Amino acid sequence: MKATMTDRPDKSIDLRELAPLAPELALALATVSSDIALVINSDGVIQRVSVCDAKLTEATSNWVGRHWGDTVTKDSRAKVDQLIEEACSAGLTRRREVNLLSLSGTDIPMAYSAIRLGAGGPLIAAGRDMRAIAAIQQHFIESQQEMEQSYWARRQAESRYRLLFQVATDAVLVVDALTMQVVDANQAAIGLFGLPLEALVGLDAASSFDPTSQPAFSELLTSTRTTGLPAEIRARVAASAALVAVAATPFRADNALLLMVRARPLESLFQQDPALFVEQTPDAVVITDSSGNILMANPAFARLCEGSGGNQLKGRRIGAVLPGLAPHLPQLISEVQRRGLAGPLPVLLHAPAMSVEVVATMLDEGDQACIGLTLRTLRQPVFSTESLDDELVLELAQLTARLGEAKLTDLVLNASQMIERHFLKVAFERANGSAEVAAKLLGLPVPVLERQLFELGLKPAEGTGGVPPSGFLN
Repeated sequence: MKATMTDRPDKSIDLRELAPLAPELALALATVSSDIALVINSDGVIQRVSVCDAKLTEATSNWVGRHWGDTVTKDSRAKVDQLIEEACSAGLTRRREVNLLSLSGTDIPMAYSAIRLGAGGPLIAAGRDMRAIAAIQQHFIESQQEMEQSYWARRQAESRYRLLFQVATDAVLVVDALTMQVVDANQAAIGLFGLPLEALVGLDAASSFDPTSQPAFSELLTSTRTTGLPAEIRARVAASAALVAVAATPFRADNALLLMVRARPLESLFQQDPALFVEQTPDAVVITDSSGNILMANPAFARLCEGSGGNQLKGRRIGAVLPGLAPHLPQLISEVQRRGLAGPLPVLLHAPAMSVEVVATMLDEGDQACIGLTLRTLRQPVFSTESLDDELVLELAQLTARLGEAKLTDLVLNASQMIERHFLKVAFERANGSAEVAAKLLGLPVPVLERQLFELGLKPAEGTGGVPPSGFLN
């Protein structure tokens, strides 16, 4: 049977007769089937170098007389030793890829295979320059990485727009997981379900949906409560028969298990592009972590922050970029963590000067609890600064926003303390910080004034001469 060109040489064939022709064979190999061919003795020392590619001439100019392993990089020497050992023992080697040292300092990838010319004869190693293939492979890897980066950047952008769109448009119900009754609702839910907040609170959450959808909705809440995992269904609203996507997510507040129910009309999903909506809406929308550090925001929010770009805002505390919101941030965060919703809260921004209504909603994104805030500009400010200072009218607006949540006695007590603080502040301003003059303006003895300061947590430090603490007049 004749051997084919792809067959390995028979070990019984002795190639010793070709040994004297090793230089000529190396040259032929380099010319016909490889870029470089080496004649190597049994000790691994190079005796002859033949190159076909002129680009390799400089790199191989000093190879004769050197050990083959000295011509490759350190991490390739073991492969050269394997080539020599395999050629000496088996007569023929499989191909191995190594990196050649070059005078320019740039490694040259090379694929070597070797054959021994008879027992005790020299080795001929034929090498193929792999730089072109390596360049193609590297280009392919870079293109793939670029595609993956582009894909993930697009996915992240879509996720960012989806979250911001969700904060700006979702109807939200907070439901008691035990009674399945509505505890709170946002303005979008009031509009979607066609009921005022007073009617929604205390209502069986399932009754807000069409009778045909109530079993599936009840099952959604039960499943979410039992498994602790978010879930989603489609249902019809009782008031309008609109088809909505409904998602429920469990969360704990004040040791009570609550369910955050989000409803979004499917019609809006098909007709509205979330990215376009988020980019063009006049409402400022921002998502923060549980400490108030900005994760993402839309252009309208960036414009509120004195022109800061979206990338510049990421990681910054929302109270730092909107100082007017800073005093209310602890209250908003505390309330949204306790109830799932907070607001609407009127806030006066100073730069630019405007009145906004702030609504905050709990978001559950994987392992991280986030807070979504919407700031809507009020066309008719709920307070005027013509006759009262900003701090007083702002505190009054905040007290008004708590109507329905706090008892009347608590509201009156807070209002009384607020007004008392206001008059104390004005008196000290007019008295240029003098307690004696301020007491005279207020018609009080100095000890009584100091007692009132103490009761309001404003008692001056000893040795200040009756001047109220730093910041009291600011």
